[in-house]
Amino acid sequence: MYLSALKIHNFRKIQHLHIEFNKGVNLLVGENDAGKTSILDAIRLVTGVHGNDYFRVTHDDFYTDGTTRCNDLQITCEFKDLSNQESASFLEWVSIDGDKYYLKVTLSAKRRDKGNSLFEVYHDLRAGEDEESGAIGGEAKSKLRVTYLKPLRDAAYELAPRRGSRLSQILGAYEIFQQQPNVVHPLVDSMNKANSEIKDYFGDKDGKIVADTINDTYLKEISLKNNPLSSRFGIAGNELGRILEKLELIGFSQSDETNLGLGSNNLLFIAAEMLLLKKDNGYTGLKLSLIEEIEAHIHPQSQINLIDFLNKHCAKLEFQNIISTHSNSLASKIDLNNLIICKNGKAFSLDHKNTMLEKGDYAFLSRFLDDTKANLFFANGVLMVEGDAENLMIPAFAEKIDLPLHKYGISIVNVGSTALLRYSRIFQRRNGEKMGIRVACISDRDIPPKVASDYTYEVRRSSGIVEQVPLLTNGRKTEEDFTEIQLAEKITSKKEKFRGGDVEVYVGNTWTLEYELANSVLSHLIHRAIQIAIKIDDGGKPFSKVDYLKVLRSCEEQREEWRAKAFTNEQIAVQIYAPLERKLASKAVTGQIFAFLLRRDKTDKAAIIVDPALKYLVDAIKHAAHV
Repeated sequence: MYLSALKIHNFRKIQHLHIEFNKGVNLLVGENDAGKTSILDAIRLVTGVHGNDYFRVTHDDFYTDGTTRCNDLQITCEFKDLSNQESASFLEWVSIDGDKYYLKVTLSAKRRDKGNSLFEVYHDLRAGEDEESGAIGGEAKSKLRVTYLKPLRDAAYELAPRRGSRLSQILGAYEIFQQQPNVVHPLVDSMNKANSEIKDYFGDKDGKIVADTINDTYLKEISLKNNPLSSRFGIAGNELGRILEKLELIGFSQSDETNLGLGSNNLLFIAAEMLLLKKDNGYTGLKLSLIEEIEAHIHPQSQINLIDFLNKHCAKLEFQNIISTHSNSLASKIDLNNLIICKNGKAFSLDHKNTMLEKGDYAFLSRFLDDTKANLFFANGVLMVEGDAENLMIPAFAEKIDLPLHKYGISIVNVGSTALLRYSRIFQRRNGEKMGIRVACISDRDIPPKVASDYTYEVRRSSGIVEQVPLLTNGRKTEEDFTEIQLAEKITSKKEKFRGGDVEVYVGNTWTLEYELANSVLSHLIHRAIQIAIKIDDGGKPFSKVDYLKVLRSCEEQREEWRAKAFTNEQIAVQIYAPLERKLASKAVTGQIFAFLLRRDKTDKAAIIVDPALKYLVDAIKHAAHV
C-alpha cells in the first residue's frame, strides 16, 4: 500500500489542497513558506510516526486569512494498492473501487473559544469512505505509521544510547526485537551472562576490594541501623527495551576507520531509519518515509547519490518517499514526473497528466535541466532568456530600473533559443490553472531592419583584393520583405506558441537584444562594450585603463563621424551592432562588459523605462516581479 492522495482544508496557510503522490520518490520543492513542511506535518498528523513522537493539532494550525481564524480543519489521506493481507488489517474501514481496495483516513479538528483568549482543540480520527465511518482502531492505526526525518537533525545524538533513544525506537519496531511471551531474547540472554560475569568479578575477583570498600567501609556506616543498605555492581535494566536503549550505532570510514562527521552521520541515520521501511516476515502496512530538507548537513554529491539510491530502490524495496528540499542539485536530478512545486499553500505535480509537457519534453529536460536551471523551481518569478548575453545583461538592467531580480525572488534561466517552448511548458497546467509563478519569456524578433541590408564591410582576400561584403547574406529577409500585418502576425504567432497560464512572452521590436540596446538611450554603453570585447578577444592580452580610454575616444570619434554623415538612429545602431553579427566579438563577453558599465552609468531610470526599444524588457521584468 502507498499514500496516493492528500486532501487538506484549513490547515495552517493551506486553505484547500488536493495533491496526488507517486508510488516511489516524491520531491517537494518551492520557496520558503510555500507549504512544504505543512504537507509533511499534515500526513504525520493522520498517520502517526514510528517512535510515537508526540505531535498533535494546536490552535495555530487552523487556517487564518490574516483577520479571521477558522474553527474547523480536515486532513484526509487516501491509500491505494492494498494487498489482501493489508485489506484484512483494515477490514472495517476499507473500500472497493472495481477490484481494487483503497483506504481513506480523515483527521477532523475543531477549535473552541473558552474566553480570555483561551482555546481548546478537539480532534477525531476516522477511517472509511464517508462521514459515517468509524474510529480507527489502535492496532490498525499502528500499521499506518511513517518514518519521519526532521531537518537539521543531530544524527550523532539521535543514534547515541539514552533512555528513549531514536535508535532504540527504530530497533524496537523491527520484528526481531519484539519480545515474544515465554521466550528469552538472545540479547537478554547475553546481558544476563554479562551481568553474571560482572557479579563474579566484583564478588570474588579483583573488583571485590572495591565492592567491599563501598559496602563495609562507607555504606554500612552512613546507613541507619534499622535500615542497613548494601550494593552490588551490574548492568541496570535487563529488559529487552532497556538493552536497546544502551546500544549505539557507530559509523566509521572504511578507508581509514576514523569516526564520522556530521554529514556522514546523517547518512548513517537515514540508513538506520530505513530499517523501519524494510520489514520482513510478511509485514503488512504502510512503508513511507517523510524526509524534511534532505540536504541538511549533506553535501551536493551525497545528495545526488542518495536520491539516485532512492530512485533505484523504492520499487525494489517497496517503500515510498515524500521529501522536501531547497537543493537545486536534487531538483535537477529527479524525474520531473516525481517533482511537486509548492507555491502559496498549493501544490502542483509535474506528472505528465498535469502539465502541458509532451513526452519528448520530459526526455529533453532530463538531459539538459541542470542544477543552475533548476533554481526556477524555487522562484517567485522566472525570466527565460535565449542566450548567455541576456543572462548577463538583464540582471544589471533590472537593477537600473529599481527592480533587482534577487529582491523580487526572480530566477533568470538561459534555456537557449531552441528550448524556450519546452521550459515554458513546465509552468503550464492542462486544466488551465495558474501556479502563481509568473514566467516571462524574452525572445528576439530576429528580423533585421531595412537599413541593415544596405550595410557592407571590407574584406581583404588572400589575393590582396579588397571587397565590400554585405552584412546580411544568403538572401536574409528584412522588415521591407514583410507587410505590417505579416510582421504583426509573426510576433503574435511566436507569443501564442509559448504563452499560457502565468507564462507571458515579450518579443523585441526588430532584430536582437544587442541591436535594441544600440537603438536606445543605452547605445553608448553597448557600443563601448562591443569594442572592448573585440580588443579582449584579440589575443587574450590584459585590458588596461589606458586601453579603455582609447576605446572610449575611438567610440566618440566614430559617433561624431556618423553624426557628420547624418546617419539615422537605425543606421548608427546597425554600425554599432555589426561586429557582433560578423562574429568579431563574443556576445557573452559583450554582455559581461555591458553589465559592468551599466551598473556605473548615470543614465536616468525614467529615460530607460520610457524608451520604446527597451519597453519589452521593462514589461518582462515587471511581469516576473508581480508589479
